[in-house]
Amino acid sequence: MMFLLMQNTLTKSILFILLFSLCFVSCKPKKEISEKPKKEWNAELQEPNIYIEPESNSEEDLVQLKYDDYIYKDNISSAQLYLKDQPLSYPTLYLRDNKQLELHFDDFDRKYKTYSYEFIHCNANWEPSGLNTQEFIEGFFSGFIENYSYSFNTYIPYMHFQLTFPNENIQFKLSGNYLIKIYEDNDPEKIVLTKRFYIVDEQIKINSNIHIATLARYRDYKQEIDFELDLSLYPVRDPYQDLKVVILQNRRWDNAITSLKPLFVNGSKLVYNYEDNNLFDGLNEFRFFDAKNIRFQSINVDGIQIIDNKVHLFLLPEEPRSYKRYYSQQDLNGNYLIKRDNSDNSNRDGDYLTTHFTLKRESPVDNGDVYVYGQLSDWKHQEKFKMNYVEVNNEYVLTVPIKQGYYNYNYSVLPHGSDVGDMSIIEGTHSATENEYYFLIYHRKPGEIYDRLVGFEIKNSFNQFK
Repeated sequence: MMFLLMQNTLTKSILFILLFSLCFVSCKPKKEISEKPKKEWNAELQEPNIYIEPESNSEEDLVQLKYDDYIYKDNISSAQLYLKDQPLSYPTLYLRDNKQLELHFDDFDRKYKTYSYEFIHCNANWEPSGLNTQEFIEGFFSGFIENYSYSFNTYIPYMHFQLTFPNENIQFKLSGNYLIKIYEDNDPEKIVLTKRFYIVDEQIKINSNIHIATLARYRDYKQEIDFELDLSLYPVRDPYQDLKVVILQNRRWDNAITSLKPLFVNGSKLVYNYEDNNLFDGLNEFRFFDAKNIRFQSINVDGIQIIDNKVHLFLLPEEPRSYKRYYSQQDLNGNYLIKRDNSDNSNRDGDYLTTHFTLKRESPVDNGDVYVYGQLSDWKHQEKFKMNYVEVNNEYVLTVPIKQGYYNYNYSVLPHGSDVGDMSIIEGTHSATENEYYFLIYHRKPGEIYDRLVGFEIKNSFNQFK
């Protein structure tokens, strides 16, 4: 009897332990599983790399600094730098004025991080000038980004960060090219993004004339940039050696003109009136799509779907324009605007749309790759904007996450072995196209180790052709 009682007690104890173990296992929180994005091309749906869980304390966190607009981490997106409250403006300040620049970027990691910033002074060729920080900065040499917010009512969650400068902690003392560097964990080696900007000490007046190319063989498709520099209020000892002129077309640096010297001197004016060394392809007006509102299809949008809890934006299939006549239309000259309709804070409320581009073409481009190109790609041929050719459909395709807004873009071909893109292969080129041209005039005084930015002008070709 005693044995049966002990056996029954032991059985109950074992059952109790088993039940407790099952309860503990079932009540344990489930580990969140992050589905990795597909990298293989799918003819129906190409999944973009929207978010990758970063590894902390990884050697990959340490990257080589680029003196350029560049994003170093996959979890960072939509980095913009512009004049405060002017999101379409060029990031340019003038010494001794009270304007500020705004830096914006998103972090898909959704975990709060300590982001810091510092500034680097560069010469006209975008190399470090060699100045000590105290020579061009007044105040603190670095700081923390304290303005951040969590995305609101979006399918893709993110944290938005914002920095305004100059501020009460940092002021700039010298003109020239500048680079702002953003890094995490208070470690300058863990760079997440860099952006270029300019500070001008205006001393030289620029008189420019943009017109159709003078030479007959270029008249149909190239634009000529003639200009004069007025040195009457700013004498330069040797303008042929001490001045450097840079001309950008629509903020592009890959096709910039950087080696012009004065053709002749007329009193206090330097005349740059060439007929071949100062030419740009006129190219074509930019394509566009409107994604400010995902509740209806706007112009150039073929469809909007919710797939796997992501918003997919399908653009209308497009065709090359190289064989078509020029058609004038207003555009943003390759720029874009972050915007969500009915929101008072689009930087926080704008959703990320899995955007599908399709370019019809009977055969792939010879000896080159095709990219979606413009301000949305930082005017670079980025790998994430490289298109894939699908032979069965005779088309180039690209799927990439893009934040809600209004976008300009074109299709650019990057020839193999080259770092200069060619939009004319797909877009065509016309001398009547409206373009913006940026003039930057640098001066290095004898004995100095840095370049002053003493002249700056933005000129639109549209009014020149009237």
